[in-house]
Amino acid sequence: MTMLRRTLISALAAIAATLVATAPSFAQRSQFAPPEDQQQRDVPLNVVLRELKMRYGGQHLDARKEGARYIIAWITGDGRRLTIEVDARNGRTISVR
Repeated sequence: MTMLRRTLISALAAIAATLVATAPSFAQRSQFAPPEDQQQRDVPLNVVLRELKMRYGGQHLDARKEGARYIIAWITGDGRRLTIEVDARNGRTISVR
């Protein structure tokens, strides 16, 4: 009986060690999660435009998407014309000219 108990305890310890060692990989990527390229969605243009309106006032004149960037023509409340580049993946402003 003691020999069986030791074998079972050893086997359970090995299984527990394996689960602990592989747990981070399961937490990082589930088999049900979509592939990373599908998981990364662009920030919607209307969200970007709302943020720009709060920052610069005025309104957008034109907007287009080039690759992973939005190129936005903007006119401020005081009449200045801006060309704003925004990273479509995260919504951060790349440049303002």
